[in-house]
Amino acid sequence: MIAVAEPPLEFVPRGRQSAAEHPGPQDQPLPRYQLPTSEHLLLQRLQNVNISAAGEDSPAGQESWSIREMYDDYEATEDRAARRRQLIERTKRCGPKAAAATQLTSLPQSLLNPAPERREEPMCDYMVNNEEELYVHRNTVVWTQGLDDGDDGVYKRMCFTADTPVRYACFLNRSFVRGRLAQLEAAIQSKDDSLTAICVMDQDSLRVYCDDGEDFLANLDFPVSQVWQTMHGLLLQKDSSHALVSHLSFPMPRLFSMSHPLHEACPVVLKTATNSVGYMTEPEYSVVFTTEDSDLVLLYDVKFFKHFVARLRKVTVEEVNHVGHQTQDLGQTLLGTRTQSAGNSLTGIKQTGAMPKTTAGSFMGRSNTTTGMGNMSKFGLSQSQSFSGVLGQSNRASLGTPLSQLQSSISQQSVSMKDMRKITSVKPAKPIEPELCLEHIWTENIYGVQRELCEMATRAFIHTDLVGQTFLCYLLARSCRLQMVRLTGYGSSEVQLSTLATTLAAKDGVGLSRLQMIAVLDPSGSLILYTGTVLISKVHITPLLAPTPSPVPPPAAPSQPKSSVATGASGAAVNSSFVEVRRSSLLPTKAPVDLAGFDEELHMLSPILPQATSYAQRQAHNVCKSLRDPAGNRLTLVYATGRMLRIALPLLNDTRLLTRCVATLRQVLSPSQFLHFVIRWYSARNPPGSRDYSIEQEWLLFRSTILALMGLTAAPDVEASEGYGRCATPPLNANFGGGVTGGPGSGSGSNCSSNSTLGAQDEPKKRRKYNDCEDYTDDDWEFLLLQTTLAPCGADGHSYSVDIGAPLFQMIPAIFYSLHLLYEDLKLDAVFHAALPYLATFLHQLAIDMQLDSYVLHYILDFPELSHRTGKLSLLSAAHGAMMLHQELLRVPAPSIFAQLEHIVIGEEEVLPYSFVSNVNERSRNLLQLISLVVHGQERLKHWWQLLEFPEAVQANYPRRVKRSITADAPRSHQLLELILAMRLTRRDIERFPAAVHLIIAEALEEARLAPPLGCSTATYDLILRPELAEHTQLPFMEASIGQPHCGKVYKEDSLSTRCPPTAGAVLDHECSDQMRYDDMDNMDTKLLRLRFPDDMRVEEVRRLLNSSEPVLIEVQQSPGTSDHEFIEEQEKQLFALCARTMTLPLGRGMFTLRTMMPRPSDSLSMPRLCLVGREPIKGTTIEMQQIEFPANMHMWPSFHNGVATGLKISPQTQDIDSTWIVYNKPKAQALEHAGFLMALGLNGHLKSLSFMSLYKYLVKCDEMTNVGLLLGISAAHRGTMDTKTTKLLSVHLEALLPATAMELDIPQSTQVAALMGLGLLYQGSAKRHIAEVLLQEIGRPPGPEMENSVERESYAMTAGLALGLVTLGQGESPAGLRDLQLPDTLHYYMVGGVKRPISGSQKEKYRLASFQVREGDNVNIDVTAPGATLALGLMFFNSGNTAIAEWMQPPDSRYLLDMVRPDFLLLRTIARGLILWQDVRPDNEWFQAQFPQALRVHLRLSSVDEDAASDDGDVDYEAITQAYCNIMAGAAFCIGLKYAGTEDPVAFGTLRAVIKEFLRFPSSPMIDCAGRTTVESCLMVLLISISLVFAGSGNCEILRIIRYLRSRVGPQYPHITYGSHMAIHMSLGLLFLGAGRFTIAKTPESISALVCAFFPKFPIHSNDNRYHLQALRHLYVLAVEPRLFLPRDIDTHQLCLANISVLEIGATEMRRLPIAPCILPELSSLQLVVVDDENYWPVRFERSRNWHQLEKALEMSAPIDIKKRTGCLSHLEDPDRLKSMLAQTLTMEQSICWQIDINDLHQFGNERLVKPFLNRCLSTKGTDFSYPEMVKRHQMMLLFYNAVVKDRIHLLPVYLTLYDHVTKSMINNIDVWQMKLIDAYLGRRDLAEEHPLISVELIQMMQELFKQEMEDSTSELCLPLREFLSQKRLEPSYVTTVSGPDLQRAFCVINYYNLMPNMLSGVDLSTGTVNYMRILYECRQLNLEAHTIFGLLKILQALDGTTEVVVTLDEASLLAYSMATQ
Repeated sequence: MIAVAEPPLEFVPRGRQSAAEHPGPQDQPLPRYQLPTSEHLLLQRLQNVNISAAGEDSPAGQESWSIREMYDDYEATEDRAARRRQLIERTKRCGPKAAAATQLTSLPQSLLNPAPERREEPMCDYMVNNEEELYVHRNTVVWTQGLDDGDDGVYKRMCFTADTPVRYACFLNRSFVRGRLAQLEAAIQSKDDSLTAICVMDQDSLRVYCDDGEDFLANLDFPVSQVWQTMHGLLLQKDSSHALVSHLSFPMPRLFSMSHPLHEACPVVLKTATNSVGYMTEPEYSVVFTTEDSDLVLLYDVKFFKHFVARLRKVTVEEVNHVGHQTQDLGQTLLGTRTQSAGNSLTGIKQTGAMPKTTAGSFMGRSNTTTGMGNMSKFGLSQSQSFSGVLGQSNRASLGTPLSQLQSSISQQSVSMKDMRKITSVKPAKPIEPELCLEHIWTENIYGVQRELCEMATRAFIHTDLVGQTFLCYLLARSCRLQMVRLTGYGSSEVQLSTLATTLAAKDGVGLSRLQMIAVLDPSGSLILYTGTVLISKVHITPLLAPTPSPVPPPAAPSQPKSSVATGASGAAVNSSFVEVRRSSLLPTKAPVDLAGFDEELHMLSPILPQATSYAQRQAHNVCKSLRDPAGNRLTLVYATGRMLRIALPLLNDTRLLTRCVATLRQVLSPSQFLHFVIRWYSARNPPGSRDYSIEQEWLLFRSTILALMGLTAAPDVEASEGYGRCATPPLNANFGGGVTGGPGSGSGSNCSSNSTLGAQDEPKKRRKYNDCEDYTDDDWEFLLLQTTLAPCGADGHSYSVDIGAPLFQMIPAIFYSLHLLYEDLKLDAVFHAALPYLATFLHQLAIDMQLDSYVLHYILDFPELSHRTGKLSLLSAAHGAMMLHQELLRVPAPSIFAQLEHIVIGEEEVLPYSFVSNVNERSRNLLQLISLVVHGQERLKHWWQLLEFPEAVQANYPRRVKRSITADAPRSHQLLELILAMRLTRRDIERFPAAVHLIIAEALEEARLAPPLGCSTATYDLILRPELAEHTQLPFMEASIGQPHCGKVYKEDSLSTRCPPTAGAVLDHECSDQMRYDDMDNMDTKLLRLRFPDDMRVEEVRRLLNSSEPVLIEVQQSPGTSDHEFIEEQEKQLFALCARTMTLPLGRGMFTLRTMMPRPSDSLSMPRLCLVGREPIKGTTIEMQQIEFPANMHMWPSFHNGVATGLKISPQTQDIDSTWIVYNKPKAQALEHAGFLMALGLNGHLKSLSFMSLYKYLVKCDEMTNVGLLLGISAAHRGTMDTKTTKLLSVHLEALLPATAMELDIPQSTQVAALMGLGLLYQGSAKRHIAEVLLQEIGRPPGPEMENSVERESYAMTAGLALGLVTLGQGESPAGLRDLQLPDTLHYYMVGGVKRPISGSQKEKYRLASFQVREGDNVNIDVTAPGATLALGLMFFNSGNTAIAEWMQPPDSRYLLDMVRPDFLLLRTIARGLILWQDVRPDNEWFQAQFPQALRVHLRLSSVDEDAASDDGDVDYEAITQAYCNIMAGAAFCIGLKYAGTEDPVAFGTLRAVIKEFLRFPSSPMIDCAGRTTVESCLMVLLISISLVFAGSGNCEILRIIRYLRSRVGPQYPHITYGSHMAIHMSLGLLFLGAGRFTIAKTPESISALVCAFFPKFPIHSNDNRYHLQALRHLYVLAVEPRLFLPRDIDTHQLCLANISVLEIGATEMRRLPIAPCILPELSSLQLVVVDDENYWPVRFERSRNWHQLEKALEMSAPIDIKKRTGCLSHLEDPDRLKSMLAQTLTMEQSICWQIDINDLHQFGNERLVKPFLNRCLSTKGTDFSYPEMVKRHQMMLLFYNAVVKDRIHLLPVYLTLYDHVTKSMINNIDVWQMKLIDAYLGRRDLAEEHPLISVELIQMMQELFKQEMEDSTSELCLPLREFLSQKRLEPSYVTTVSGPDLQRAFCVINYYNLMPNMLSGVDLSTGTVNYMRILYECRQLNLEAHTIFGLLKILQALDGTTEVVVTLDEASLLAYSMATQ
């Protein structure tokens, strides 16, 4: 019988109180649907039908609750961490995009859904932490967490209230709530480990709430009677009473599965035993049991009265098809006959709240249309009501016929109520495909059981017992049977069930999975524990001590009038079904440890016997009737009165030492023996009345239990068969109530004594004063007596008897050996050192009993005090040994782990391998492997150990561990890392290793730290202490890097951090309002720009130049003769000229602030105003344009650009930019700005989330600008996707894509142009034939018969050409589908002209008649068509090198041909030629000049030439030649700009700068007269843009100066400087500082084409000029932007920093140093290695195909890359000229060791994390006086610390200090000696002797010397005991008592240090002849001793002689000995 672990508590569900206080739902449900009565009578009737009436008639106060355990399971979290590491490795292989759901299919299923692993140690590391409870009462659900600690228990509580009564609530497992993708992320990020969720189901919906705040709502399409949780999600069982199909001939599916809260419920397929497949339709099958961590389902078949088990798995395709065919035929017949009421069709709509992905479709109809909430309002309903609410009841009614479920198209069209009648004619939808299948695997065998006895199980659970067998248990409550079916292969797909079930008699039973037991309530009402089918013990419920509030106050027993006793009796009465015996413990103390007190307490034995009482007092109604809510080790007992008690069962053990011992026994014993042990131990450990034992008491108890089971009991009178759990069962027990109490002696082996039938005994009056010791029972006696018999165990009065029949007698050698291995293993963990003496004492005793001398000596060396206990001869004889198994284990010397390690380090071959038993000494095997790998490499990993297995042991039931593997060809330090990770060791575990081992491994890890492996997991880098590399492993999973509100105390800087970090708390608006300029560039003063441009104010200057929100200064002097009126006009003219400049500023600002902001969803964006007024500098008066004429809508396009600039600030990484946010930011007035804003959102990819309705609302207003912005934005967002929705949208705006019969729409020209460009973007690179054909035709579209098509035709044709170029980008003539269109020829014809060709296409009728306005004649108008056609050819043949096409673009090389071409077309042809011959473009001047034909160069007027020379050549058209020169040069420059965009190429810079200078000099040369100012100006702009492209994002200062000069040309004196010039200038400025210096230009074909569109070299003349090129297209440069910013950040300070980086280009042989980072990297595709090689920082490498994806992701996110500073270095900012850190650097570099240290030197390293605290606490000596030893100690500490810090090995300091501690201890013990021996061996190895660069060898040698000195001193002092030891077989106890304890300890340390053996000198005969060293050496040589040992012997002999005749010095002696030993 065992006692419960805590006093039982009255159980009241914690939620009950909360639910009582909770207000609950509103009492009166409001009338939900106000519909006009007359029209919708039917609807109303349908609504008011109450289908679920039956459920609500049941008692109103229904409550239910469930409890589950929350626990910390160390091993499981380790497993999850390991799996997470594997996942990360796998995702890396999928590349950086692995987080995309598509990639998940390539990940192994075993990682995403790991098979449940077996726990290795059943009783280990389990902490019962906590419980959570889910309580349901009517409409309220209360979720609480925490254990009740009386009144003040604090716990987390959440309440949920539903509108209708809650039917079901349960806890959910994590995988159901997470989708596949989120599961992957969660698996990688550990924070998700704690996610918990609950599911609440009311009448019509299922809600899921997670504790991280997420919640889901799923509407149920059918009434659900029960919900089951499985591994694959939820199973919903449909309520059979509500299927309205009684008159139909076929049944409906009844079981549905749901794999995620947002997925649809799908029917489940059942595959029966006969392999027939169909839906589970039979009402006679019902589910009995499922569990969330298994795929087994227990069902009951009512027809055959049998239970059967099925496996739930994913369906196969064949099964889906099979089921589909079955149902289809039925569907055909039904549809004809049955057309239902309107409600039938409405099930098509299923509104899932406001979830982002809503699936419309009812049970059988699946449609994937997304219905937004907006659709609902078409019905005139409020948006908050979901559809299934309105038609909720009709849904249910119509579920009648699954196959006539009509997939309604309501969700896609707006439907008015009267349309509903027509819907029934819709064609039937496809059925929902099933997801899961139940495959039958087992049917219950009920042979021989009568039919009427068969019943359905009321409860079932899966139980794994203590020896690893798994059972499926189900309870048949009526017949009181618990059936247990054995499962084999549980958790795998090959699970099998045994045919016969075992039956236990049970009224109720629950499984306690943590304890691996079953609690069974037997029919008589006792609580019994089983494991598997084996009974462990009965549970004794201690009566309650205090009166507890109970629902029915139990009547007091009549025989006790006094109140105090009445409470006691009431407690007894309550518990009467368990223990009617009220025993009071006779002893007041629980378990006295001091045995001396025993005699004084004897007088308390009471002679009064307890009185037996009759059964009459037993209350029948108070019997325990059921058990419920098992969680951890707790469960609830429910009594007939409704009262509940919560009890906690004791765990198997409390201390880690016993955990390890029990686990060891499990490895050795067979299942029956192990269970025998567990039963004994569990009963002995927890007798009634026991509470908390100390460690010593628990160990003594364990020891006596195991001794008794091995047959070495101390009490010979107990019979073997009934050797009870205590070793001693003294006869005293007979006094206590004789046989009635059932003392321990009467417990038979099965422990099933008849305690439960005892009568209730009243207490005698005299015993009442001990009433407070109510808890203690007479088992205390036993415990006490047991202690007394244990005491003399090892003393001389030792009287064991050997019982050879004991259960474990034969296993004594195996148990002894495995416990010895455990003992050795515990030495390797510093945590267990305190536990060693217990084990040593026990094993020492056994070793003596078995006469194992080597073991006895082994333990005495460790604990010399044990030698006092050897005064007894052995107990077990050879005859006994012969009966035992596994004796061969003990025939070898005692295995010693440290000795084995020493052998490995020295490399001795002839050594016995060390035994390894899994789960017993894992640590020993790990260390042996690690050390052998470090010292000898991988070849000999298995040489020094062997696996020892006991085939019949319990462990055989458990799966084997997986094998470990390491890479064969990796460097040794990397192999070591792999091995450590495979062993799942962390840095903290390594620190617990013994110091010597720690040092050896740390040194190897140090090598790995210097040259870390690339692309490994976070754990790897944590091991080698490279935190920055660990951070890099997280980069691929980054969601968004910048602008996130910084939480926590640490402010981490990123690429957008402002220069002054944010102050704590929010910044108050009015404080900073004076600094805010509201120019939309307030966030541009970033730390990054300050780092990149530290020495000047260029960023401030750019900001000034781009500020468009403040009035401009008008500086015009009023000359004396001017009237005021004229002066004002003069000022306004100046203002008008300046406005042309101001209006172009937003274009530049958009580039400068590109993607620099991540607004929160609640922020509204402010837009800076475009200020077109002026201010006089002196008077400050405002000047507006009133007197002069100016175009009315002058600011229209500039406002659009202003909107774009604001929109472009929003980074693509911003979350939550959806329809709501976009509409929320729509201003009332500024429609123009908002149009631009929309376009910008599209360019950054945010318009993908704009809902269809919002789009419609925008377009329906027909606002020209909004349409332009939207069409371009949406096309850019869907670039290259060929999205059909977007195609339809664009087609509406393009006549050419509409059928000929379409209605003519009046669409503005600009909208048509935008739609054309959108088409090109949408079909980019697709070479789609139809689109290409339409665009080709649109290039040559004639002007229409009326006025249309006659304005801005050039722009339209040009855009059609660009779009065609995009569609066929780089494809050339390869697409076969385009061959017959003859694109190149047609485009050539459009380029050079020719006779018009007839029009084809849908609109050809329209153009029959020529235009009435525009007379073009019969030839094609190349002024309109040529630009588009030229660029289309260039893009189509991009990088094709097609010389034939390039020839067409060749500039004319004779004056005659030159007259045939417009000069500005030459510019475009040069660009096109550059695009085609892309590879030939070079940045040097030679290529550049070669573009202009040599023949024409002679006629160039580059300098002032004599007039007469000109007259010779009178017919030369200088103007044409000069203009051609300007245009060709500009075109060539543009090609260089495109090809070298973002490369900062110095050659290109030189070439382009020279040309710009040349062009700037033109005004002073005759060129300007020939070419004309406008030509020169426009070409200059092209040159400027080209040079800015090359230096995009670099912020080059020289180009900035040119720009600043050019933009200053404003006013009447510069008539040729137009709006377009300013546009080009400011775009160049923006390019230089692209995205605040964070972006540059990509080099992909798509990017180049976007640049051609954006920087088309024909700039507008005024602000409304769209004639040649639509202004909106200027923003397409965004599509060419690419982040390539390498941004280092110091991982310790979290601040951005400067660092030198180098790159290795593909094909190059040496590294190239880049400018100091942060800098823009060259194009990634051209690099193979990027290295941070800065002497201040640890090196970081990014290598292609290793960890390249980390770099890619960091660049993509503009995320900082963490780097770690080296010790003693300062960053470039703190110490630019490297002077401050000079000293520290010299210290870190020097090779020699410093013995005298100035503490001030150490302060140089004060910025290291641990340095200052250590200096202040340990080494700071101000104002203290030291004694000499203290000074020495401090000096040595300083040395150790100095070495650790200066060499950047602060983490080795613990090793140094531990070693120092080993050496300087006052009481050295054996483990200390071993550490020094191991280090001696390690440092003395020949092959490693010369180099240990990573550890401070001198320091360690210093410690070795100290230790040797200590040992030699001890040897001299203790020579007598040592001689005694050497000359005898063992030290006699009589002699040992004469030596003091410390001396004994020191003597044994010397023995170990010199490897001395007992009896060693007995073989040396020195009696005759002369005695000198040579003689002694010779004698020792005969014994084969090592030099070290001989040296020790010499020291002893020398000390014994004490004479002075010693001639040889000790060193010579040892040398001699050594030379002899080596001969």
